Amino acid sequence: MKTDRLLSIVIYLLNRERASAREMAERFCVSHRTIQRDIEAIELAGIPVFAVQGAGGGYGILDSFKMDRQLMTVEDFYYIVTALESIGSSLNDDQINSTLEKVRTLIPDRGLDFLAGKSGKLSIDFSMLGGDPRHRAIFQTVRDAVDRGCLLRFSYTNNKLESTSRIVEPMTIVFRWRSWYLYGYCRLKGDYRLFRISRIRDPEPLRERFVRRDRSFEEFAAVTGTSPAGNVLDLVLRFSSAMKPVVEEFYPDEARAVQPDGSVIVNARMPEDNWVYGYILSFGEHVEVLSPPRLRTIITDSARKITEMYASAT
Repeated sequence: MKTDRLLSIVIYLLNRERASAREMAERFCVSHRTIQRDIEAIELAGIPVFAVQGAGGGYGILDSFKMDRQLMTVEDFYYIVTALESIGSSLNDDQINSTLEKVRTLIPDRGLDFLAGKSGKLSIDFSMLGGDPRHRAIFQTVRDAVDRGCLLRFSYTNNKLESTSRIVEPMTIVFRWRSWYLYGYCRLKGDYRLFRISRIRDPEPLRERFVRRDRSFEEFAAVTGTSPAGNVLDLVLRFSSAMKPVVEEFYPDEARAVQPDGSVIVNARMPEDNWVYGYILSFGEHVEVLSPPRLRTIITDSARKITEMYASAT
């Protein structure tokens, strides 16, 4: 749309000292004459555009028009840009990239060298989608259904590895517990639920729209806790002395108690799902579940099955 292009041209010029008509024509896939007409329209809207003739010339926006950008420090912009770049690359979202371009227009010229010097020194990864294009396609379908406010049908495998077909009123995309989730009202269960997006298969937006319910994700999380599995375990684990550096890295002082034999007792809270089982098993003989007894039984059974599997293969 022309309005979108005009806004994009203004943002483009705000982010640069000046730009040539040829450069902008290539950028926005239009003719030189169209760029000239767009510049005229921008001037009629009251934005002071100036033109510089000759080699190295082009169009620019008067500095007096640009907003005061001193309320935020260059460091503030650095963290905002880094976060937006990470989200944009994870989700491959044109709108986020457009937002990033707008934020860059606010960075003072003197801050550009600072940002260049900081480049590569901080990376934030919001991705759980990996490189599989199917996962990205599923994520986009889910997010589109949230934006449009239409029902979403999909197959879902829960943390007990049970697969069911769901029709959900998709309300909010959530990043929590190292993964992306869909928060919504499940018509199969007749209640609010969190769905891990990586476990959603064959999402299909339906034509039927829904009236958004009043219960926000924040209210849901306040009642159910932060666990997407809906159940949080109070764990007591004994780590061997060999694991002491790892334990000190991941658990605060108040959660650890060093024993006379050098082992470490840890008190922790974790969501109950297959992840926590795998987490405990990953330490092998270097960790023992002391509590709760039910989890101790689950780990014991898993270890026995692993032993039997390898014994039968030899």
